Amino acid sequence: MKTKLLIASLIFFCSSVVSAQEAGISRTRRAVAPESTITVNEQFLNSFLDAMFDNLQEPSMPLTTGGAQSSAECASEIRLKREVSGVRTAVHFENGRIVGPLAFSGAYNSGLLGCIQFTGWADSELTFEFSRERRSVLARFRLRDIHLNNTPAMMNDPLLKMVQGTIDRKYNPLELFTLEQLSTRANIKPAGGALRLEAVDVRPEITPSELALHITYRFVRG
Repeated sequence: MKTKLLIASLIFFCSSVVSAQEAGISRTRRAVAPESTITVNEQFLNSFLDAMFDNLQEPSMPLTTGGAQSSAECASEIRLKREVSGVRTAVHFENGRIVGPLAFSGAYNSGLLGCIQFTGWADSELTFEFSRERRSVLARFRLRDIHLNNTPAMMNDPLLKMVQGTIDRKYNPLELFTLEQLSTRANIKPAGGALRLEAVDVRPEITPSELALHITYRFVRG
C-alpha cells in the first residue's frame, strides 16, 4: 500500500512539474510579439534609382541661401543627374552603411559673381530610423564631401553647406513608410471573420549586404 501511494505521489509530482513547464513555455510564446522582416538589397535600390530617372523628372532643389538669386536666365538650383563625367548616381552597402555618389548639375546666381554653372558629384550617406512620434520610418541624407567640375575650389565648401542646408530644410527627414502603410487585413472566411495585422513598431537594420526592416505586429479582430 505504501509503495502504491509513493508511486502515485511521484506521478502527481511529475505531472505537476510538466504542466507548470508547459504553462511557462506557453506564456513565453505568447509574450513574444510576432515579427516580419522586409529586406532590400543593393540591386533593388539601384533599380529604383534607374526607374526614377527613366519615368520621372530629375529631382531638383532651389538654392535660396547665401545670397542666391533666381531669374529667367539663371535659376539658382541643383538637379540630380543619372551620370556626370563618368560618375553615376548609385548606392552601395559598405561596412554597415549605405553610401554612394550623387551626380548633379546646377547653377548659382550671385549678384557679385554672376551666374555660375556647375556640375559634379557628392559623397553621400543614407541613414534610417523609426519615429514613434510620427509613426513612420524616416530616411536622412548626409553629404560628406562635394566635388565640382571646372569650378573654382573656393565654391566647394559654400556649395556643400548650401546644398546640405537646403536638404535639411526641405527634405530631411524623408518619410518612407508609415505604420498604417505597413499594416494589412486578412480575410479568413472559414473562421467567419478577418484579422487585422497592425504594425506597431519598426527596427531598421543595415547589414553588410542589405537593408532589413524588422516589423512588429499586433493581431486584432477586424
